[in-house]
Amino acid sequence: MPKITKIEVQKKNKERFNLFLDGEFEMGIDIDTLVKFNLKKGQIVEPKDMELIQKHEHYRLGINMAIQYLSYKKRTEKEVRQHLAKNEISDTAIQQVIDYCYKEMYINHDDYAESLKNTMLNTTDKGPEIYKQKLYQVGIEPNIIANYVALYEEEQSLEAVIGVAEKIMRTKKGLASKVKQKVLQSLIQKGYSMEVAQQALGELDFTQDEEAIDQLLANDLEKVYTKQRRKYDGQMLVMKTIESLMRKGYKYDKIKIKLEESGISDG
Repeated sequence: MPKITKIEVQKKNKERFNLFLDGEFEMGIDIDTLVKFNLKKGQIVEPKDMELIQKHEHYRLGINMAIQYLSYKKRTEKEVRQHLAKNEISDTAIQQVIDYCYKEMYINHDDYAESLKNTMLNTTDKGPEIYKQKLYQVGIEPNIIANYVALYEEEQSLEAVIGVAEKIMRTKKGLASKVKQKVLQSLIQKGYSMEVAQQALGELDFTQDEEAIDQLLANDLEKVYTKQRRKYDGQMLVMKTIESLMRKGYKYDKIKIKLEESGISDG
């Protein structure tokens, strides 16, 4: 039967030990494994004992790996499982590690959802739907998601959403109707509900005077006409120019007047 001939502290980690059987290095073990099996020099180790030691050491390796992974930021069960699996921890050991992490409160999905909620509300311009997607992606339970999304909606003020809408509006160009549509689309993409997005839009001033509209039309006419000239000429050029400008929200009669003013009404 193999006999433990030496147990020495590892040089780089004082809580890990090198285990030698019959004068040959067998494996590294941590202090928890050493204590659990009461390992000492001169001890006879049967094959079944070595199997238990190896399984426990594998479990301890998973725990240490999980704790290190969790030390950088809060993680969910799904994230910890994926990390351990990627590092070749067995399925049995992974479940034991997960149970340990829950017991020691290293994994807490309510705490995770609360922390993410506060971070997103304070540092991003994203709405509840994006928050919901993030929770779903990391494996948070549906009931917890529902509870915290409701809190997110409650704590995110309309004033904050209006501020986001104003910033978006300043980056958009074109007729008021098109700008309003673009702002609405951007708010929806950022995770706000249609109802909240429309409430925010209702607080903004999208009005444009005739002079501003006329200048926008002149600028767009020049761009559209130049682009269409690469493919069309004559009446087809005029028709395609008119179609493109109408899609941008300009009225037909305004376009016709501007075409005539530009001297290109006949193509």
